[in-house]
Amino acid sequence: MAEVPEVETIVRDLRAAVVGRMIARAEVLLAAAVRFPSVDEFTALLTERVVLESNRRAKYILLPLSGDLLLAVHFALWGTLALVPTEQPRLPETLIIWHLDQDQDLRLIDKLGYARAAVGEPDTLAERLDLDSLGPEALDPDFSVDVLARQLARRRGVLKSVLLNQRVLAGLGNRDTDESLWLAGIDPRRAAASLTLDEITRLHAGIKKMLEEGIALRGTQRDLFGVKGQAVHRRHIFEKTREPCPRCGTPIAYIRIGGRNTFYCPNCQH
Repeated sequence: MAEVPEVETIVRDLRAAVVGRMIARAEVLLAAAVRFPSVDEFTALLTERVVLESNRRAKYILLPLSGDLLLAVHFALWGTLALVPTEQPRLPETLIIWHLDQDQDLRLIDKLGYARAAVGEPDTLAERLDLDSLGPEALDPDFSVDVLARQLARRRGVLKSVLLNQRVLAGLGNRDTDESLWLAGIDPRRAAASLTLDEITRLHAGIKKMLEEGIALRGTQRDLFGVKGQAVHRRHIFEKTREPCPRCGTPIAYIRIGGRNTFYCPNCQH
């Protein structure tokens, strides 16, 4: 599943292996994979553009290009990017190919077909993707306990749903939210505004720990070069219904919160 650790891993790989290189041309194999502009405009705009940088905002990969353009890629659930030799056979689930210099391709691959890309002027792209409305990044050095406390205090909804609201906290996904709440010992059904300072401090530490460990292990998916990450998708409790809690042995419970699968320990998460 492509959450922040998986996306950040690819962003760093792109920074090392693709920044500074030219996109000779783009080839769209699934028209629906281009959010905007039209497929013809998309391919025309990307012809002979140099990749200047590789950044991330929430789960968006943002690649500034020469000519004051910005390419955005979103993996959805299971998408990824692969840097491969041009002659390598294409997988059936390949959605878009960016043909680079040095006889290499950058390929957007998604077995479900939900991954998307868009290109445009930076301000236009940010407006259309609503990037400016996103909340603080959990991996930002400025993301402190105080910042998290302010973000939660503004919301009166259920904690799990609030944490998944990208306007509250950018990029935190379903898996890492459940795992962070378990590390903090906090019930996902709690009201967001009900947390004490001690609980917010534990939650902040849990979020940072989950994301930083996931990135250090290079995520759960294959990286840009096809190497499988060492992080485990089902870390402590996620998708472990009825298995014993690693902390207290109580069977892990499963519920739905805001339409999302949720896993927690009914004994040690209060």
